[in-house]
Amino acid sequence: MDASKITSKTSSLKALILKAWKERWTDIQWGINIKTILPRGVSGDLYNLADCILQQAMVGCGANQLVISYLKHSLACHLVSFAAVLQRIAKFDAFHKPHCIISLLEFLETFLESITCRGKLEEEVLAYAVSSIILWLLQVFHYSLTKYPASSSVQSQELLEKSSVLLNSIVNTDFLIAMFYLAKQNDPDEYNEVTKKCQEITAFMMMNTQFKPPMTIHVTLHKICNMELDKIAPLNNKPEAVTYCLQALIAINVFSNPSAGMQQISSQLLMVQKIKGYSLSRLYCELIRACFISLNDSSNDASKQSLWAAFTFLKVPQVINHLHNMCGTTNKESEYSTEVVEAFEMLLQSAPLLDIVDTKNSCNSVISLIEPLVKLNVLSDNTLTYFKQKRETIDHPLQKFEPIGLQGSVPLFITRVEPTLAEILKALSGEFHKTQESLYIMLCQIVGRTTLDTILAVATVEGKLKMFVSRLIKFNEFALFAASEKGAPQSKVYIFDISFLLLCWIVQDYGADVVLEENGDSFFEKWVRDCMVHKGNYKSSDQILQKCDHVVDVIIHHLSAPDFDFKNTNVKPHDLCMNITGAVKEVLFAWEQGLLSATDVKRMLDSIRQKMASLAVCASVWLCSYINVVHQDASIKPMNMVQQFLTSPTELELTQIDNFQERAILMCQIIRKLLFKIHPTSMPKSKEQQLPYSITSRKPILEQLQSIWENIKSRGYLHIDATHLVENLLNTTGPIWFVTNLVKETLKFRYQVDLDRSVDIVLAMFHLDIEKCTGALLLHVLPQYLYNSKLSEELVEPQSSVLAKLAVYCIYAALDYSNTKKSHFSRKRRHDEVEDLDAMSSSKMRKLNDNTSDGSGVYYCKGQGYEISLKEPLLSALETLYASFSQLAGKDGNITPQTHFILQFLIYVVQCGQDRAQLVLQKMPSELVPTLIKALPDNFNIGLILRLYNLNTAYGRKDTARDLCLLRNMRLRPE
Repeated sequence: MDASKITSKTSSLKALILKAWKERWTDIQWGINIKTILPRGVSGDLYNLADCILQQAMVGCGANQLVISYLKHSLACHLVSFAAVLQRIAKFDAFHKPHCIISLLEFLETFLESITCRGKLEEEVLAYAVSSIILWLLQVFHYSLTKYPASSSVQSQELLEKSSVLLNSIVNTDFLIAMFYLAKQNDPDEYNEVTKKCQEITAFMMMNTQFKPPMTIHVTLHKICNMELDKIAPLNNKPEAVTYCLQALIAINVFSNPSAGMQQISSQLLMVQKIKGYSLSRLYCELIRACFISLNDSSNDASKQSLWAAFTFLKVPQVINHLHNMCGTTNKESEYSTEVVEAFEMLLQSAPLLDIVDTKNSCNSVISLIEPLVKLNVLSDNTLTYFKQKRETIDHPLQKFEPIGLQGSVPLFITRVEPTLAEILKALSGEFHKTQESLYIMLCQIVGRTTLDTILAVATVEGKLKMFVSRLIKFNEFALFAASEKGAPQSKVYIFDISFLLLCWIVQDYGADVVLEENGDSFFEKWVRDCMVHKGNYKSSDQILQKCDHVVDVIIHHLSAPDFDFKNTNVKPHDLCMNITGAVKEVLFAWEQGLLSATDVKRMLDSIRQKMASLAVCASVWLCSYINVVHQDASIKPMNMVQQFLTSPTELELTQIDNFQERAILMCQIIRKLLFKIHPTSMPKSKEQQLPYSITSRKPILEQLQSIWENIKSRGYLHIDATHLVENLLNTTGPIWFVTNLVKETLKFRYQVDLDRSVDIVLAMFHLDIEKCTGALLLHVLPQYLYNSKLSEELVEPQSSVLAKLAVYCIYAALDYSNTKKSHFSRKRRHDEVEDLDAMSSSKMRKLNDNTSDGSGVYYCKGQGYEISLKEPLLSALETLYASFSQLAGKDGNITPQTHFILQFLIYVVQCGQDRAQLVLQKMPSELVPTLIKALPDNFNIGLILRLYNLNTAYGRKDTARDLCLLRNMRLRPE
């Protein structure tokens, strides 16, 4: 608007005010006459009406009450805004006019409780106005303290009382304190002025001990100086009394990624701590409890017990130490952790669990965990002594059982394996031409004594498995060249054989992508890429045969000779491995054509495995691939050939062939796993669940899921054996079916405790592939419940809130995962590339996970040393979900189950994400929250609204002010 017109209007208003005072107009007359200058719908703020009226009212030594009544009327008639009036009062600096100040304070009292805003322009100004009036009231209080003499003590006391009462009213009115918080975020310099004035008042009152300040002033000043969001508007989250999340999550992680790095594990644990609202001591306690429950489950299987014991007693102390260094607190008198002590105190309350773990593992589990923590300087020797005394009185009478497969005390056995692993790694890094014989004996011993599982378990949890495999490959390459030399003794071939079998066993158990380099050029790595079964998928049998050459004829010649001695052939080991498939194919086809008898075939196959057990493995790989594609009738003879390799070693083989038993053990285990995919009955039931990537079952998929779910319901937690079955289901069905049916099973519960437990366990199951499962939940499952009329009937309490909570849990889990993974930390890799975990400091580990923003918004993760940003595919999934929310939130102006669900979703985003909530909500449409406030005003509070937006941005503060004012107006409207 033209400045001359504004000036002209302002002059007319001043003249009208003067005329009204001279003629002693009533406020009603004033209201009638002001309309001649300001037509309907025009705000007086545009022409500084509040400023004009107060200027006229404060001309003398006392306030003109008649003129002030005109301002009251203008305020009631919406001619001026509350913000304009507050700003004008705050400009009055004639503190030497006590009567005017008292009149302004009394005027302020009349409308303080009804302050709000009525337009978009006012929304942006009101926060400044509240901050200004608080500073002015502090100035009044300070001036009254310092300037008024004792003779005016009554007047001074009145000013002090009124200003302190008004300040106290403001800081105790949630709307006004929220607007003040917005002003602080917008203009830190002005807030610094406010706090400086508070400090001056506090210092003056402390110096004048005879002065008796108003009762509330100290509390008020403290609130003004401590304007932190958690103090002015706490969320009051109550941590769950019982949790099931960590046990299931640890069970899934140890199965799918047992050698995850410290940063990966700690980030996931801290994510759980945030969404659950745990203290650090509670987190430690739940972590240890989770490991003990799974360790107890593994007690009937030596290989599983080895892995869980290694994780519990070797990895967990390092994880606790890492978390303590990141975010723990220490005792004032020492550097030891107070939270870890509290965690073990809480752990002692689970006496039945500790008793059964101690009994089955022949140990004192608590002390076995505390001892490494003492070595890491997390706990003191005095703490160790204290818990020894508390636990040993209970532990001593317990009858300890000898563990299955492991010798003596399980923790002690595990710690004794560490030096063995170090010795093997050291030997594998030395000069092979000097150590090959001793290495061969050592490798045969660890297979023969059934300590291989334990050594690999320790290597896995310490992040040394890949180093072990890479060095074993180098040893295998050395053995290959040594055995290929002219006149090399058979013992050289056996060295190649045992190392090849060990590598096959490890790759089959852990996955090639985990333990091998992507483009490794060793013979073994090439053979794995070209021939080996990968994640249950067989290579083409014809493709494997393409690698064969003229050596096939040599092998066939040796096999078909009437007095053959295949053991003495001079063909190089790698040529034998690559060409044995062609020879076995010819033997199979000759048998099928009747050219060979079953006795001839048996003799040939026995000769193959006597030459090298690894040849039986190579042959079985091709036979299983062939069986996989032929019809059932044609699979009988190749199946019999594979079964022949699995026959028990003869007395002749055991006595005349060096270490044949040890190599036969590995050979049979490898071949059984190959065979299980195509012929499930070939393996005992107890071993079926251990096979990775196995999706073979005679039950319908849904029945498999329901049987797992029934097992969880009866036990109350996720058994470690179920983790294999759950992954098989995910691999078989894909994430959409998997998520859809798990959500259906969850929503069948009716009691809150069952629903909470189900959500925790389902979240853990989703961690098998958290990104894809979260995408399936947000893009496929939730829209079904929001749009499908039949499914939306299930959106009732408490199921609706539980579904919202599950969605939010998954979002934060996927957010955490996408920011902590690096290119070498993909979900499919179950092991670290770190060669020596002990050499990695916590600062280096934090650097592994530094991420920069992709432009969509960044949150710096306090204490973890890395930034968190919203990335694809989670970013687009949230955008799509929020678009659905916008359509459904205010559909036809009705309050629907979908409206309640959306609100619960936002509440959980804020509660679980805390200071990361704005990152998740950054793509939320700006009209969504106002729509929800209009529909469900009683469900909102300032604590929720202040956390929905990023207050570091102008847009965030603007939207927050709008929503706060809308909520205020909804609450002030007449019933």
